[in-house]
Amino acid sequence: MSSRASYICKVKGCVIISAMFSQITWKWCTYLLSAMFILVISSCAENPLIPAPSSMEPVAVVPYRTPTASQTPGKFDLLVETPTQLPTPTQTPVVYSIVEGDTMLAIAFRYGISLEELQAANPEVNARLLVVGTELIIPLEKVIPSNPVTATPIPVEISQTNCYLAPDGIWCFVIVKNDRSRPLENLSANVVLQDNNGEYIAEGIAIGALNLVPADEQLPLVVFIPGSFPSEFTASAKVITVQPLPRNDDRYLNAWLEVEEVEISENGTRAQVNGFIGLPTKSVPGNQVWLLAVAYDGDGNVIGIRKSEQFGNFEPGSSREINLEVFSLASEIAEVRVYVEMRP
Repeated sequence: MSSRASYICKVKGCVIISAMFSQITWKWCTYLLSAMFILVISSCAENPLIPAPSSMEPVAVVPYRTPTASQTPGKFDLLVETPTQLPTPTQTPVVYSIVEGDTMLAIAFRYGISLEELQAANPEVNARLLVVGTELIIPLEKVIPSNPVTATPIPVEISQTNCYLAPDGIWCFVIVKNDRSRPLENLSANVVLQDNNGEYIAEGIAIGALNLVPADEQLPLVVFIPGSFPSEFTASAKVITVQPLPRNDDRYLNAWLEVEEVEISENGTRAQVNGFIGLPTKSVPGNQVWLLAVAYDGDGNVIGIRKSEQFGNFEPGSSREINLEVFSLASEIAEVRVYVEMRP
């Protein structure tokens, strides 16, 4: 029985069918394949290859930014100017020589800085044993803001601003009143002095005599502005920092104060305050205690303050005797109010 094979090939629309049978000799098979090849060539010649054009229409190329930066970045002509940082203004360091009757706290108040800042600038000086003539470095640059200070959004009333001439400067007391239902802390005010013609003389930052102003209470902010000043001037003040005490804050203890006696001297320039302070039984121990005595004249103006600071363990349920002496910078003392602030 003879075998049959079929091959179908399609090239550019040309179909070739080849059939071979076992009865055809090899010679005739060769003639047949040659004839078929000629047929294929003649059929495909009707659709010749088209050569590529020598030029093409311009195409807009849209750049695509890859997430990986190029290893050879290109150069750009665009320059972006960055502002040059200006040097922060600083003052020439001030050196103060201790005189008889000075305390570290009074010196800190005089220059409008905190006691901690003064002690940090003079670690070799014993605050409890000041020697007359010892020179202290006053870190005034710490109280000069590098950026303009904006007014606080919390409205705080300044009930009075009283300033008094001293031999080497001016003491100013800014009385702030807390009308809110929550205590306020970290208060400060900018005090500006002007002459009778409205010309600028000097200014300073007044800080709180105590850090905390209780609700429905008023306390003075204090600043000493050193220098020589005319006998007549005006002072204005503006609160610049204040913060409401966070709820459930445990940084202040509920210390109590009892004034037993206020003894005012015959000429009204000095007052002695005696009493007791203590902690409730259900309290954590205290470690830092601040006492403040504020002297007022007959018109209700602040004319002097005295602040005392104590350290050491203060047990709950215990009490301690206090003795404070406050002096007047102006008229006679008519009243003295005493405040206490205690922290763990």
